[in-house]
Amino acid sequence: MSVSEKDIEIAIRYFRGVLSVGEILAIYELRAAGIKEPEKVLGELIRKGIIERGEGCYNLIRKKSFEQ
Repeated sequence: MSVSEKDIEIAIRYFRGVLSVGEILAIYELRAAGIKEPEKVLGELIRKGIIERGEGCYNLIRKKSFEQ
């Protein structure tokens, strides 16, 4: 199953609001937001360079293209 653009958009909005969040909480909150497979979405966001994985957390990578 591939990651839907809708799930990507939900996750980007989420990270714009929190900027940095623990791994477990991110998965829990993304599921609560309607994303069925948050681990896949997080992997796709990392692959696209939108977020980065730190030590036990995920962080939004701030770029001009995402700041609006």
